[in-house]
Amino acid sequence: MGGAGNPDGPTLGGDDVRILLVDDEIDLADVVSLHLEQRRESFSVTTAIGGNDALSTFESTEIDCVVSDYEMPGMDGLALLRELHQRDQSVPFILYTGRGSEEIASEAISAGVTDYLQKRATSDQYAVLANRIENAVARHRSERARQETELRYQNLVEASPHAIFVHRGPNILYANDSVVDLLDIDDRTEIYGTDPLSYVHPDDRDRIDRRMRKAFDERETADWAGWRLRRDDGEIRHVESRGAPVSYDGQPAVQVVLRDVTDQRRREQRLEALNDATRELLTAETPEAVAQVAVEVVESVFDEPFVAIWSYRPETDQLTTLAVTEAATERAAAERNEPRPVDTVGGDLEMDVFAAGEPRVIEGYADHDDAMTEAFETVFMLPLDEHGLLSVASVEPRTFSAAERDLLGILARSVVAAFDRLAA
Repeated sequence: MGGAGNPDGPTLGGDDVRILLVDDEIDLADVVSLHLEQRRESFSVTTAIGGNDALSTFESTEIDCVVSDYEMPGMDGLALLRELHQRDQSVPFILYTGRGSEEIASEAISAGVTDYLQKRATSDQYAVLANRIENAVARHRSERARQETELRYQNLVEASPHAIFVHRGPNILYANDSVVDLLDIDDRTEIYGTDPLSYVHPDDRDRIDRRMRKAFDERETADWAGWRLRRDDGEIRHVESRGAPVSYDGQPAVQVVLRDVTDQRRREQRLEALNDATRELLTAETPEAVAQVAVEVVESVFDEPFVAIWSYRPETDQLTTLAVTEAATERAAAERNEPRPVDTVGGDLEMDVFAAGEPRVIEGYADHDDAMTEAFETVFMLPLDEHGLLSVASVEPRTFSAAERDLLGILARSVVAAFDRLAA
């Protein structure tokens, strides 16, 4: 639109501008309409005679800008503005009046008009009015586009499985629900206005602060980096983050994407510990030493206090304890209310899993008639080929994750290899 036919002001990139011109004098409205459409090819002007006619037209027609006289019978221009704002708070509204005074201008500004222009008997007044309309519509469309962009952005962020927040310096402006889960808080608004560095472990804070400043001040995207996140409850989580400069509410900001790698890091640490344990298992000189190393590894590395290694005795066709953690012994004794150790002979459940040769999680262990103790609710049993059984118990109902099963399976294979070496 515009081009050579628009020497008076900026263009709107070819989009039509639909104007509602309101005046109680139809002849004057037709003259203004004609001049506006002559100055801008993109302008399409609809006239309304008075406030009620304007409201009816506004409700039935797409309007980009309202230009209204002030003094009109029944409903003046500012009363019309208030009525229109009940229907659309954002539509640009220009008060174009022949009655000019500081009192009217002040009242118009207070009422929320987009612009205020006094009618004058000069040839250039229509050029000025066209510019005012075009500028008002351009600002409105720009703001609407910004809001739509931010809405799309928020929808995408909300759908992300990663924790994402936006900050401007020391103030968090926005966070998605994944941040709520990561920080274990009740509502995302709890962290709005807080300093993101307050969630960084003190030993990592200086390094992360430098990254944040670079992303904000130099507008550079920061690569992934690992650090420790400290939640409000004091728990430490290992995370990786990446920061990128963005615009939020029309102002520079930084978007941070977080991924929780605590489980991955824990798995790596456990694998490293299992590698160390394998070396110990392969140098152990007796089955008892192998079993003791194994239960200590499960207790310390997996943070499982109730562990036992059962050894199969072919001569009696029974499983007997070869090594057991102290916590398991004490728990079983407390359940019996007797100061004696856990039974050294496995029950029918243990024998069934051993004979089947497949790992099995037994839920509701204490409720089984053939359970050897009621001290435990869940027991994960891993057969050790013909050598016996690895047993990991819990006093609460639980499921062992696939990662936990895999790592315990790795340990079980190492124990089997150690037993095989001693039996050769």
